[in-house]
Amino acid sequence: MASKRGRIVERTLRLYVAALSDAADEIGLNQVCMDRGIVPLTINQRMAGYARTGRLVRSPANRPYDEGQLDVFMSMATKAKSDDLIAIDMSGATDCSAWGQVLTRIGKPLGVRGAVVDGTSRDIDDINRMDFPVFARGRHPGTMRGRLDMESVNEPIVCGGVIVHPGDLIFGDGDGIVVIPADSIEEVLTHAEGVVSTDEWWAEKLDKGEDPHELHKERPIP
Repeated sequence: MASKRGRIVERTLRLYVAALSDAADEIGLNQVCMDRGIVPLTINQRMAGYARTGRLVRSPANRPYDEGQLDVFMSMATKAKSDDLIAIDMSGATDCSAWGQVLTRIGKPLGVRGAVVDGTSRDIDDINRMDFPVFARGRHPGTMRGRLDMESVNEPIVCGGVIVHPGDLIFGDGDGIVVIPADSIEEVLTHAEGVVSTDEWWAEKLDKGEDPHELHKERPIP
């Protein structure tokens, strides 16, 4: 039997990102949509899970690389729980990548649901073979080793212009990504399910050729 977290993730995946965005507007949440520069890089473009965060910062110049950094970096995946989704802030760096096939191979068997990187990712062909979703600003083949250090793991970050706290709900599809604060998840999902129901009602009526102006009087468009 699925855990409560798993049930929320599966419930979310029956919806779509635009519906959660509309629902967040309905209840007066602040900005929940990551900016349009964060896009799916993989064939699998649907993911939902609970935020496990990491923030990378520029390594000091002319300093030998501290291999201990790699242990901290890998801990984003090695210490993840089932239904986590990794969110990474690269502090504006685009000259290397913060997600690739190794972290995917570590995280997926643990139940990690996807990754979103405010920066770049690599090994996308390998990741596609693992059917794992990755969203980022683009690709770059370079390693982060010697270029970026881990500043924090599982602390609040900014990703795609949105503040992400550990435990927030992240949902991505072909339209982009929303981040729902942990204490608003149930309310937003309930409203989003109403949005989807209305969308389905409109689609059925429009497919029958009914007048959209009359439909709007009966059940306003979401």
